[in-house]
Amino acid sequence: MIPDPYGGRLVKTLMSEAEAEKRLDELHELPSLRPVVDQVYDADKIGVGAYSPLEGFMGEDEYLSVLEKNTLRSGLPWTIPIILTPNSKTDSRVVSEVKPNDTVVLRGLNDEPFALLELEEKFGFNKSHYAEKVYGTKDAAHPNVADLVEFGEVALAGRVRLIHRLNVPSMKYEFTPEETRERFKRMGWRSVAGYQARNPPHTAHEYIQRVTLEREDVDAIFIQPVVGKLKRGDYKPEVIMKAYEVFVKNYYPENRVLLGSLSIAMRYAGPKASLFLAIVRRNYGCSHFIVGRDQAGVGNYYDPYACHRIFDEYDVGVIPLRYQETFYCRICGWMASSKVCPHPEEYHESTSQTRIRKLLTEGKPLPTEILRPEVAEVLRSGDVINQ
Repeated sequence: MIPDPYGGRLVKTLMSEAEAEKRLDELHELPSLRPVVDQVYDADKIGVGAYSPLEGFMGEDEYLSVLEKNTLRSGLPWTIPIILTPNSKTDSRVVSEVKPNDTVVLRGLNDEPFALLELEEKFGFNKSHYAEKVYGTKDAAHPNVADLVEFGEVALAGRVRLIHRLNVPSMKYEFTPEETRERFKRMGWRSVAGYQARNPPHTAHEYIQRVTLEREDVDAIFIQPVVGKLKRGDYKPEVIMKAYEVFVKNYYPENRVLLGSLSIAMRYAGPKASLFLAIVRRNYGCSHFIVGRDQAGVGNYYDPYACHRIFDEYDVGVIPLRYQETFYCRICGWMASSKVCPHPEEYHESTSQTRIRKLLTEGKPLPTEILRPEVAEVLRSGDVINQ
């Protein structure tokens, strides 16, 4: 069955058109600030219910509960704090002057007003403590730790009201949880596996997806790449979505797969991020969640299979589908894993994005055993990597 939203209720704080039009006339009288891009995306996802049961940015007690216990104050497992820490260099006056019960305008990606914060609390934000607890490191080489330089040292907590959705490049795929749940019902899907991605699809991804679609307890897959803020060196969001468009169109039955996008800042927090991403997919209606090797990891900061084990520690109401690392075996003649392939590593072809990018940079052919030709064409078509 399609699971209930996390915490039992789908939060929706998007204003009606009539209310939004009315409030827009009042905005010039209110203090305003521009959150860092990570938190702009978070405000949008709070408003559509992707982060249910959260109704706004966390207060200090909730924040510390997540840091120290990996749970909300209610006891629900939750591993990634959702906080608003405006940049002190650009918004210091507003941060210092606003007080509880004030309403603050949040400006979006193009500096337009897109949400209201009903301020309830202000508290100090310790970046070093946050980095250690969430990412397990204070190393500035970690992309999320490096990004903390943009965060301020004071957090603002309170309910978020969306004036309108963010206008992002992948908007036609940016479904709300309410919309995906309705789509699943219309398709007759009672069990849907969420697939997390942040790169274009290669054949190792395809292998895991096809094995999942063969399961009797899975009606469909919801492929939902993260295409908001990624790290330096990742593919641009438009490339990721275009690659998945051609891949899904050419290789999957349309009654078994739905392609969406998730515009958030990617947290490269290993197992903690994996559990958080599963919670988000439950809110979108997924009953299962595919967990590959080193999901949401970066560099060598995390045990590659810690993302599997965390689902044994915390029950978030989705069924984890755990997969080992897969590769192309030249003897088997197709994708395999160590569970099914008996051949030595010398016969295994890596499908890593590092290898694919190297071949692209060198102008060399992209082997069909690791990449579908339609996807390869998308990756060759232009500047595909963030600089």
